[in-house]
Amino acid sequence: MASDSLKTQSKRAKELLADAAELLGERGLAYGEPAINHLRIAQLWSVYFERAIEPHDVAMAMVLVKIARLVETKSHADSVVDAAAYIALFGELVGKDWDDLDAY
Repeated sequence: MASDSLKTQSKRAKELLADAAELLGERGLAYGEPAINHLRIAQLWSVYFERAIEPHDVAMAMVLVKIARLVETKSHADSVVDAAAYIALFGELVGKDWDDLDAY
């Protein structure tokens, strides 16, 4: 699964994406609906940074965190899987209608 090191087990892109999809399910159980969680984070960051932050901005910022970590440790499978999951969330969140929170 996602915790396997890329050094010990080379994975194909489809396997990494499957791991990312599984991770989204696991994290959803722990943290709730990802869209709502990213909205909550965006609201908190907006207060802290004193400017509007959108939920998709949160997802992209997390992608960049994972990329920064991969620059240091390219073989860290968890960062690869996490980055894939966050970019998928970005794709989902960028087109959301945040006025319809009842959809969640």
